[in-house]
Amino acid sequence: MKFRSIKYFFSEAFGGVIKNRLMSVASIGTVAACIFIIAISYCALSNVSYMLQQVEDSIGIAVFLDNDISSDEVIAINDEITAIDHVETVKYISPEDALNELKSSWDAEDILAGFDETNNPLSSSFEVSLDDIAYQGDVVSKLEQIPGVRNIRHAESETQILVKISNFLSIFGIVLILVLAAISVVIITNTIKLSVFTRRTEISIMKYVGATDWFIRWPFVIEGIIIGLVGACIPIVVAWPLYNKLIDIIYQHIPMIKSLFAFRFGIDIFSVLLPFALLFGAVLGIIGSTISLRKHLNV
Repeated sequence: MKFRSIKYFFSEAFGGVIKNRLMSVASIGTVAACIFIIAISYCALSNVSYMLQQVEDSIGIAVFLDNDISSDEVIAINDEITAIDHVETVKYISPEDALNELKSSWDAEDILAGFDETNNPLSSSFEVSLDDIAYQGDVVSKLEQIPGVRNIRHAESETQILVKISNFLSIFGIVLILVLAAISVVIITNTIKLSVFTRRTEISIMKYVGATDWFIRWPFVIEGIIIGLVGACIPIVVAWPLYNKLIDIIYQHIPMIKSLFAFRFGIDIFSVLLPFALLFGAVLGIIGSTISLRKHLNV
């Protein structure tokens, strides 16, 4: 492709955006609103997923064994737990280790001074972590069927709430993206149709003198991409500092939340969101321009 042709394509594309600036602004605003809502949904979903990971790492599943269990049975139970699907790590905790950890975590050496290796009310246990906390219920059901397991402790209610929120946000986000994408395509299509309409005679003449469809199409495709890219950049530029500010406000006014959960850094979220937004905006522009030109190229 010649440099002169590329220059012509971009000149016509920017000219179309300026000539139909009201519709261009409307299209850019629609794409920006669409991607801004997507950004909010992604921030929420990403943080919920991050919280689920923290639950997996910090809580996991505690499996307590019968008091009179033998060492051979402990080894057999360890093998059974390890063989369960979605079990990532299994750590054995002896009664002595459990007592020492209890003394250090409670900072109560005096209160627990009467308990030692020969007088220890605690039992052997396993700490079990999963590769996906969504499968916690299935794993717990299988753990309950293992002989020698006395009790199982796990964050059932917290896990179910987070999993439900994650699933809801995933489904809601997909539906929202599809709806807003359809609206954006319609408005971009109408914007470019104005450009096509004002140049319909010129397009017909170019077709009759032998211009290829792509030579005619490129300025409008570039115009759609410009609208999509500008509409994608605006919400990211706005949402990134807003997200960082919101996290700072939450930490400032609810300091106890730091001991429960940590939010993702803005750079971690928007380093993924920025290229997606640019690609999404460009694709919307290409689809809108392609649809708007279809009728006029069939001369």
